[in-house]
Amino acid sequence: MKKFPSFLFLGGAIVALSYLADFYLNLGLLTGWWVANIFHFFGGIYAFFFIRAFYYLTEKYHKTITAFWFEMVIFAGGALILGVFWEWYEFVFYYKFGTFAISQWSVTTYMDTIYDLMFDLVGATFAGAYLFIRNGKNK
Repeated sequence: MKKFPSFLFLGGAIVALSYLADFYLNLGLLTGWWVANIFHFFGGIYAFFFIRAFYYLTEKYHKTITAFWFEMVIFAGGALILGVFWEWYEFVFYYKFGTFAISQWSVTTYMDTIYDLMFDLVGATFAGAYLFIRNGKNK
């Protein structure tokens, strides 16, 4: 599938854009939360279509036929799993060793993680709804 390398490049561009926005706009933890939520929303959309591209890339290796709704659950679940991996990355490299290093767990960290995962899932659900409307039918 020729789309897969394009999706990898797009994902890197989204991450780079989020870091550049944080760097140049000098967004702090409290003032930039809405920007982070927007990027998590678009990251959820990206992750949905990335998992979909990976699923169809490996289609020649698995010979199963999956219902349309179950594919949507797989893609949204995959987007949520990618969101969890991102939160682990963020915790290890951003909170522990970054500029917002914290010495103990706080409620703000939990709330940030939950909101981030929620916006990842909302973005993936939005992408699933778009795909459903675009297809116009249930496979």
